[in-house]
Amino acid sequence: MSECVHGSTLAKNVIYKSNQRCTVIHGSHNVTVSDNVAYDTRGHCFMLEDGGEWDNSFIGNLGALTKALPSCTPRCGETDARPSTFWITNPANHWTGNVAAGSTGMGFW
Repeated sequence: MSECVHGSTLAKNVIYKSNQRCTVIHGSHNVTVSDNVAYDTRGHCFMLEDGGEWDNSFIGNLGALTKALPSCTPRCGETDARPSTFWITNPANHWTGNVAAGSTGMGFW
C-alpha cells in the first residue's frame, strides 16, 4: 500500500509451491512485474488486490498449475475457492505477453 512507486520492479523470480498466492499488488501504482514463473501454487497467482491499483505492468509472466486452497475456512472468500492465475480487478493496468496454463479456476479473470 505504497501508492505511486515509479521504478519498482519484481522481475525474474521463480515462485514454487506457494501455499497462498504468488504476487499481490495492493494499493500501489506504477509497479512492473515481469519475467516471473510461478508453478504449482495455491490461490490467485499474479493479482491486483482490490481494484484501486493502476498503471502497473505485468509483462511476460508464466503461471502454471494454479490450484485452489486445500480447504476454505469461513474467512475464505468465494474467489479463493476458484483461483485465477491472473486476477485483474482494474483495467487501468497493463497486461502483455503473460501465459496461464493449467489453472483449476480461470487463467485470466
